[in-house]
Amino acid sequence: MNERREFIISPDKKYWGKNKPVLFAGDWCLDPTEREKWDHLDYKILQSDVFKTKENLKQISICDEIYEKLLKELSIQLNHINKVNWSVRSWRITIGPWLERYVAIINNRLNLLKKAKENYTISFKNVKFEDTSLSSLDLLDFTDKANSHEWNEKLIRRLDQLFTHKNFSSDFLDKNPIRISFLEKKDFINFIFEKIKIFFNFFWRFLPFTNKNNFLLHRIYLGNFFLSFKLFLKLKNFPVKVFFNEERVFKSFDINIRDKLKINYDFDDINEKIIRFLLKETLPTLYLEGFKDMMHKVNNSHLPNNIQKIFTCNCWNDIVFKFWIAENINNGAKLYYGQHGSGYGMLKEHNATKHELKICDRFLTWGWGDKKISNNKITPCVSFPIIKEKIFQIKKKNKILLVPGPMDFYLFKNELKKPNLIYKDLDNLNLFIKKIDSIISGNLTFKAHPMENRRKKEFSYFNYMKRTHPKVKLYETSYNLNKAIQNSKISIFFYLATPFLTNITLNKPSIFIYPNDFREMISDEYLPIFKKLEEVKITTHNPKALADFINEKFNNIDEWWQSEKIQKVRNEVSNIFAKKNENSLNILVNSLKKN
Repeated sequence: MNERREFIISPDKKYWGKNKPVLFAGDWCLDPTEREKWDHLDYKILQSDVFKTKENLKQISICDEIYEKLLKELSIQLNHINKVNWSVRSWRITIGPWLERYVAIINNRLNLLKKAKENYTISFKNVKFEDTSLSSLDLLDFTDKANSHEWNEKLIRRLDQLFTHKNFSSDFLDKNPIRISFLEKKDFINFIFEKIKIFFNFFWRFLPFTNKNNFLLHRIYLGNFFLSFKLFLKLKNFPVKVFFNEERVFKSFDINIRDKLKINYDFDDINEKIIRFLLKETLPTLYLEGFKDMMHKVNNSHLPNNIQKIFTCNCWNDIVFKFWIAENINNGAKLYYGQHGSGYGMLKEHNATKHELKICDRFLTWGWGDKKISNNKITPCVSFPIIKEKIFQIKKKNKILLVPGPMDFYLFKNELKKPNLIYKDLDNLNLFIKKIDSIISGNLTFKAHPMENRRKKEFSYFNYMKRTHPKVKLYETSYNLNKAIQNSKISIFFYLATPFLTNITLNKPSIFIYPNDFREMISDEYLPIFKKLEEVKITTHNPKALADFINEKFNNIDEWWQSEKIQKVRNEVSNIFAKKNENSLNILVNSLKKN
């Protein structure tokens, strides 16, 4: 008979039973800074291959297959319910980011649950949730919930019911009515501002030159009005700023509309069966109840309707812009998509790369190419955000800036992720600080990831540092990272941050300390490049060795960085991952002019 234990998936103590044997889903449940709260428990940690790279890659492939099947089925269903005739590609643009995350999340939590049930008879602490619903408003709301402890504890209990009892009743939502209301917060000033933007859009349509524009540029992150102006002129387009309403659509769950969604869940594979069954409940209200309202916003924003080409670096958010793109792509427009951030090309199974390549006609990278992608879809280009920047001139500074990534407790995208190692990544930070000489430690500064503003309830690096390392100067989470970098002698990144790549190009001294098992995530093609970075100490996996290096080189960081060896590797990396030269704007223009 299997050993009986209560199963726990989060580090939140309210979901832990008292005086009962427990089984933690992974190491992320056990906060080492609160050892006194769990060390006395009769606990075991689930031993699983779920987050090992080989198994992770296998599951990514499985999820991709399920995702593609569901996307086609949902496209037909949503066309019928929403009374449109969009292509699968337009629906991929709209619901694809959510659907990909949803499939990966449910599959991952089910695999953890199944592994627990192999060797244990599991139960759960009886918790009365304020609501048991898994519903969400849109992609942002879903992503925030999927990263919260409460939602994951709700989800694992629901999955256990389905997996154990196999009760796939079609009237589940009738027996368990969802009374979730998403109430819109009215902001009068924002309302007036949106009306003004619509007026400008209306005004542009009467200018003869704007009607001849064949490009629409939005969210291209050049960061400079005059640079954008020059780009318009070089593309032989009249410079015009089109405004997109960025307000979200708030619509409540409606079972009558949900009943129109007919998803086949008669599958032998239990994971796919449950993924399909829960779709009726989990599909965000924006794509069903709120779709008509969103399209009303699109149609009443006086946006261009004869654009031939769209260039953007970001159409993930569920706002008017994304739905306008989907509508125009459906009508024959071409989408030119620019890289936005790090990880592209260099990492295995990078979620954003896969999605953006599938929705675009041409993909502009920051320098890298991929011979495996056919039809010349990928165009090596330049790093758009730093076209305006000047190569950094060394200035005498003393600050050492520490920059961690967000604390992700759960897998929430269909990509390689190691949430079971997050506290080891925290150990890297602590060990580095501990080993820095006391004479130098007064120069340490710290800037948390802006994502922390949305996830403080789960973990706050700012509060942790304030409590654990009170002598380290803390920048507010909202503080501009580029300013913090400018004020520093060297920046040390504890994750693969976009500014690490742009710093390399801009010749700003920087070091990247690998998160645990990071090497396994690097694409085989670029392992030699990372090896070169390791050899010159721009990257490392060892926090103690890094601290020793900083202690030794602190007074000579600039000399080390300007050495011939460093500069040679820096230039090679820059040309691949964040290219920039005096002709960057023209390279961008020529890339956009390609058919």
